[in-house]
Amino acid sequence: MNSALSEVLVAQSPDALIATHPDGRVALWNRAAEATFGYSAEEALGLAMAQLIVPRELHDDEIQLRKEALDGLGVRHEVLRQRKDGVPLYVNCSMGAVRDAQGEVTHLVSHLADVTRQRAWRDSAFVHARFHAVLDNAPDAIVIVNGAGRIVLFNAQARRLFGHESAAVIGEPIELLLPQRLQRAHLSQRLGFLGAPRMRAMGEGRELHGVRASGEEFPVEISLSPIDTEAGRLVMSAIRDISERKRFELALREKNDELERASRAKDRFLATMSHELRTPLNAIIGFTGLMLMKLPGPLTPDQEKQLGLVQSSGKHLLSLINDLLDLAKIESGRVELRLDAVDCATVLDEVLQTLRPAAQARGLWLRLDPRPGWPAVRADRRALLQILINLTGNAVKFTQAGGVTLAVRDVDDGVRIEVRDTGPGLSASDRARLFEPFTQVGDARTRNAEGTGLGLHLSTKLAALMGGRIDVSSEFGQGSCFTLNLARG
Repeated sequence: MNSALSEVLVAQSPDALIATHPDGRVALWNRAAEATFGYSAEEALGLAMAQLIVPRELHDDEIQLRKEALDGLGVRHEVLRQRKDGVPLYVNCSMGAVRDAQGEVTHLVSHLADVTRQRAWRDSAFVHARFHAVLDNAPDAIVIVNGAGRIVLFNAQARRLFGHESAAVIGEPIELLLPQRLQRAHLSQRLGFLGAPRMRAMGEGRELHGVRASGEEFPVEISLSPIDTEAGRLVMSAIRDISERKRFELALREKNDELERASRAKDRFLATMSHELRTPLNAIIGFTGLMLMKLPGPLTPDQEKQLGLVQSSGKHLLSLINDLLDLAKIESGRVELRLDAVDCATVLDEVLQTLRPAAQARGLWLRLDPRPGWPAVRADRRALLQILINLTGNAVKFTQAGGVTLAVRDVDDGVRIEVRDTGPGLSASDRARLFEPFTQVGDARTRNAEGTGLGLHLSTKLAALMGGRIDVSSEFGQGSCFTLNLARG
């Protein structure tokens, strides 16, 4: 056979013919090879064939095939190869050695026929026989692909989800089920997965979209499971339509954005109104105080009584406003505390000085258990004072007879400051909701005491910000003990 005829046969062959030097560099690349693998002859000549068309994870297999051919063994295998664009394909590969007159190998010639579609149908028949009875009734859409990424099983839920019949998709690339804009990226990721397969649970990994036969896109959640069989490695995908969940998440985000805007508006309102409300109230309280001191002149008993009511009401309203503003600051994260070592003795002395007049006015004793040496606690002094005044003030306010005792105890994990009273105590139901905002507990008599129901809620928030907590022990009719637990300073 002359060389001209050989050239015609090589050029006109319907299958890829590739000749390489013994070191693997391409010496011949026919037109069918160009069509099959996407490289022109000019691109391929002189390059290593393995780098062009052999997936990285199969390089060792390619070396073994070449060794068998060099040893004179007949090589004929169905192998996985890839195109220039990364698309994998199955080929029937037969490889033989060309020798010179001295018996030295001059070239290796590979005959490669694309059998990707035939392999997909063969794999489909295998998978159908093995898995169809189980997977066709699965609650999720199940799609199985072979090593070339071709669909070999498409269960009933997949048919309903994507709107394709099995016959239309068997043998097609899995990218058929993705929007065109995502197909290239998915192909790259699929090749990476096949190179190092691992089980991927539903919801793990990036967000994906599918596309129905009608062209409609929809969000999906996918789990991946590699399956090693005698037919080769397969990958099973369980696919779930999450359109409804995405709509709910969008509605939730919109609602959260709306709430965030409302919260910011509330913060702006409170920042503005804190000054506008406090300034006139402080003026009223201060002016009535001057009048009660009788600096402008004498007062009649009735005038003194009425001014006292004005001052008391003003102070109560100011306390309510301060509680609301403090709560707003805490909940918006705008409270800045400075944690230092704070001397318990000085803070407790200030609490006694502040509340003793109120206790005496109610005929109660207010005292501090003596102890040798006073520990320091790690706290913000202002917040610590606010908590203890609140706890002690509540005890004074709700105790009808007896009194209130403050004490400091050393415990293993820090310092415990106790506020113990001889008041009416708390029922189990009252204790359960005691620290909820705007909650007032007790019987009709104790609920008549002034208060916003915010003090204990604020105190627990402040204690938590300092790394502490407030506990309560109480029995109905036997008094209560509130305990502030803090770290040592």
